[in-house]
Order: sequence, then structure tokens, then C-alpha cells
Amino acid sequence: MTSKYELIGEEFVTGYRQQNVWTLWIALAFFFGKIGAGLFIFAVLLDTPFVALAGLLIANIFKGGALLIHLGRPARFWRALSRPQTSWIARTVWAMGIFTAIGLVFLALPPGTVLWELFRVLALTGAIIVAVTDGFVVNDSTAIPLWNTPMLPLLFLLYSLLGGTTLFIFMHSVGWVTITQPHFLEAVEIGLLVINMTAVLIYLISVTNANYAARKSLKLLIREQYAAAFYGLVIAVGFIATLLLLLLFGAAGGPLVVTMITLADLIGHFFIFYLLLIAGVYSTPLGPLSL
Repeated sequence: MTSKYELIGEEFVTGYRQQNVWTLWIALAFFFGKIGAGLFIFAVLLDTPFVALAGLLIANIFKGGALLIHLGRPARFWRALSRPQTSWIARTVWAMGIFTAIGLVFLALPPGTVLWELFRVLALTGAIIVAVTDGFVVNDSTAIPLWNTPMLPLLFLLYSLLGGTTLFIFMHSVGWVTITQPHFLEAVEIGLLVINMTAVLIYLISVTNANYAARKSLKLLIREQYAAAFYGLVIAVGFIATLLLLLLFGAAGGPLVVTMITLADLIGHFFIFYLLLIAGVYSTPLGPLSL
């Protein structure tokens, strides 16, 4: 049976429906959660506690705010906490709360003590968990095959690390933090860009072996409705422009160039996940039959 089905509205006919529940505000929640966790990770590794606090605030205030706006009523937020044994949404909320508590204790402890070292490891572990749990939330949506892949949690973690590196280079460039080896951090970012590009490519290739609905999502991304945004914002801006600016100028290019690098990376960072969300489609009950 060939894949000739088109996106449909609400009619009960053969074809695909495009999900319209997780869109802008969920994409923003994912974006700020990853940025905050990634910034916290690098702040802890580079021993800049006030930047670590900024990462915690970004993850809590902006991610939490976007989630509350999406839910519409605060009561829904509390219901989301009630089923961690079965719901990845509940688990990610609990993970954020535990990570925040551990992170605040870590920042309050005297540096260099045994307890500080213990909470340092716990805080880093919590930040990594927060970075990947949103990927498991999306991956748990089995009805949308574009999302139902183990690659997504990995992509969330890789983009968290990339975003944290970019923001740290920006803060160094404008004088907010001092990095003893900025060229090493630039090399880390270049490596992460290459790794992320490879991971996105592998992810898209894996979709070609999935079912018809997943392939329809892929067509939306690379050939149809969202192709211009994907190639322009994710590939050209997020990957190519960021990489070229880093290779040609890097932090030595000054605050203006580094600001351009930061904006290019964050634009690609946001739009890859926004487009993956809105390109999610699922088969209707009368959709194509795979034998």
C-alpha cells in the first residue's frame, strides 16, 4: 500500500492528523529547560557558582512559566505531579524539583568540603537527568512515531551541552565570567556542533525506516511545509553559521561576533525541537495498513 495520504482536519477519513497540543509553549519549556541544565553543568565544572544559580533560575522560572501557560490552570500542574510511577510528565516535574533542591544546597555549602564534593556530583547528575527527561516525555508518545525513538533523549542532552557551552563563551566574551582556557571551550563547542549535526542526521535517517506516519512527518520537515524553516533556521543558521563563525573568528572576534554565534546557535536550538513537535503526525483509525 503506498503512502499517498495527506494531512486532514477533524474529519473521520483515511489519512494523517497533525498534533496541535504540544506547540510553542511546550517547545519553549523544553528550550529553557535544556539551556538552564546545560548552563548549570558547565558552571559547576568551571567553578562559577553565580552562573550555576542563573542556570537553576532559567530552568525553573522560564521552563516552569512556559509549562504553566501551556496548562492554562495551575491546578493541572499539581495533577501532573500525582502519577510519577506511570507518567513521564510527572517524573520530569519531580526531577526538576529534586535537581533544584540539590543545586541550592550545593551552592550554599562551603567549597572544597567532603559534603560539597558529594552534592557537586549529585547536582551534576540531577542536571543531566533534567536535560534528558523531556526527551523521554516526548518519546513516551507512542501514537506519534516521529517522537517514539530512543534518539530523542540523547538529542536533548546533546543540545543541552551545546547550549551551555555557547552561553559560557558568550559570558566570557562580555566579561561576566573569566575562563582560563577559552580556546579549549571553543574546541568543545565545535566538537559538540559536529556531534549534534551527526545525531540529527542519524535521527532523520532512522525515521525513513519507520512507518508511514513517521515518513509523513519527515516529508513535512525536509520536503514540504516546514522544509524552509528546517533548512534555513536549523541547518543554515543553527549549524553552518555557528560553525563557520567559530572556525573563522571564535571568541577572539569580540563581543559582537560572539553574540552572533550565540544567537545563531540558540535559534537552531529552539527550532529543531519546535519543528519536531509541530511535525508530529499520527494515523487515523482508518489510516494505512502495514502488513
